[in-house]
Amino acid sequence: MTGASQPNPTVARRELAVIFRALRERQKRSLEDLAAHLDVALSQASRLDTGARGFRPDDVRKLASWYRLGDAEETRLLALATESRKRAWWQQVDLPNSYRTLIGMEQAAVAVNEYCSSVVPGLLQTPEYARAATAASVLDIDAEQIDPAVDVRLRRQSVLSRTPPPQLWVVIDEAALARVTGGRDVMRAQLEHLRDAAARRNIVVQVIGFEYGTHPGGESHFILLDMAGDLPDVVYTEGLHGPDDSSAELDIRRYRRIWDLLRSIALNPRESSRRIASYAQRLAS
Repeated sequence: MTGASQPNPTVARRELAVIFRALRERQKRSLEDLAAHLDVALSQASRLDTGARGFRPDDVRKLASWYRLGDAEETRLLALATESRKRAWWQQVDLPNSYRTLIGMEQAAVAVNEYCSSVVPGLLQTPEYARAATAASVLDIDAEQIDPAVDVRLRRQSVLSRTPPPQLWVVIDEAALARVTGGRDVMRAQLEHLRDAAARRNIVVQVIGFEYGTHPGGESHFILLDMAGDLPDVVYTEGLHGPDDSSAELDIRRYRRIWDLLRSIALNPRESSRRIASYAQRLAS
């Protein structure tokens, strides 16, 4: 099982996909073989293989027989299939599939690494800042859509109180500190909250100062999730064309190179804390 105290269907689905894909490759069976054995279209077999679609209990039984698994292993995989078909809180609200994947994988990640160019990361936002940022980030958003979006963002933050909590490492462009989101009082409270969060043992905050100039992060926003065990790492990106997620090795490698570079050019945590405090002081004066 996933090891989380609450059901995590996202992680359970990914675990099953990793296990069955490893078995398929070890036994040198093709996706066409998988599709034929389960009597599904090739596209559906591909989605099962990547974890984009969940396995039904009947699928698990057929594959356990196909791969000649023992009773104990079949029982364990059936339990995973049952968990994968439950509905966690993030699956009961209207969200893009990639955002749902982010939340589900975030719950089980050992480390969350996030770069933001223009806003404070969602896991460290105050409710008032989250409301202002949400209202400003989407064109033509209706007022009744703001509260649910903010609620999701704040519920995500409960992962930081998990036992044990993930390591959260964020790199923020100084533009996110300079941009007064929600008014002076809201922004000052947000900056003070960010500075206080950075003092926690499992959280590191770095700021890329204006003095560095342009850098590879640009106007992007991405989150790299380091997963435990055999689960592949995940990169989540946001842009004008909407959110996207990937566990492809090339994507992970590319974003990890960018991440390592951004950390190296950012101010160290102590200097970053002073930079954050200086902006909060300006808003208080």
